[in-house]
Amino acid sequence: MAGEEWRATADVMRSPLDQFVTARTQAVRAFRALGEAEVAARLNALRKPSLVLWALNQAGAVATDDLDALRDEGKALRTAQARVLGGDRSASAALQRAMQEQRQRLDVLTRRLGMVLGASGHAAPDATMRRITNALRAASIGDDATWRALRDGRLLSEPDAATFPVMDVPLAPAAREELAEREATDRRRRRESAEADVRRAEALLENAREQELVSRHRRMTAERALDDARKLLAQIDPVARGEPPT
Repeated sequence: MAGEEWRATADVMRSPLDQFVTARTQAVRAFRALGEAEVAARLNALRKPSLVLWALNQAGAVATDDLDALRDEGKALRTAQARVLGGDRSASAALQRAMQEQRQRLDVLTRRLGMVLGASGHAAPDATMRRITNALRAASIGDDATWRALRDGRLLSEPDAATFPVMDVPLAPAAREELAEREATDRRRRRESAEADVRRAEALLENAREQELVSRHRRMTAERALDDARKLLAQIDPVARGEPPT
């Protein structure tokens, strides 16, 4: 029954916020009808999620690949830090890379969840976005149970902000060069992606303008045709000219 309960919990926690009570009531009634009173009681105890918690529970549905990648990057970050703390100075470059990759992934995921909020009619102020980022970071390096709940969409509370010290580890020259090259490559790719977005938007705008001109021309043509038709009708039909019928 655990699987069924988990799915029901996810369905309720992911439901539109203004439909939360209805979704919870339906789930409770369904399990009571099955004779699962304890499950029904647990579902009935669910509380309407905060906006941040609701957005987090959408992550597994809208950004599964990015979420899995964030977990991998969180594990790589912990591993690299453990190596550095263990005295392996050669791991400093790996630590820096892991931190950078985690930041980038967090940025992508936070923006996607912000889009989900916007598409659902919810505001996404900076404070909300920061809470989402902090919760994702905490979950990425946290325990497996919290992570599975996040991925399944059945989180019942926001993951606590993890205390993960940013270590000031000096990089060897070769490592600095490698990191600088990776950052330059990443900036170039983001710039190219942004430039492509601009080109696509410009093409869409130009197409819209052309369609507007075509539509305007068609309207003018239709108006002239209507005017000509009315004039012809007036010539043929004396009533249309305002004269009394004979």
